[in-house]
Amino acid sequence: MTALTKARQEQRIVDEFHHLIALNADHAEDPAWMITATAYTLSIDEKAVRKVWNERFHIGGAC
Repeated sequence: MTALTKARQEQRIVDEFHHLIALNADHAEDPAWMITATAYTLSIDEKAVRKVWNERFHIGGAC
């Protein structure tokens, strides 16, 4: 996969996350549901979707 193809796929995943959050606000705080729904909708491996979620949406660290 070229860098451009990877960037486009990641952007599709991010766009789908935003779409799902807008339509299903009650599920927005459930990462498992978001990842599964996005992978199913885009027909992409859940592992790739989870990677994008962890890189861009997961808030980690001690509070």
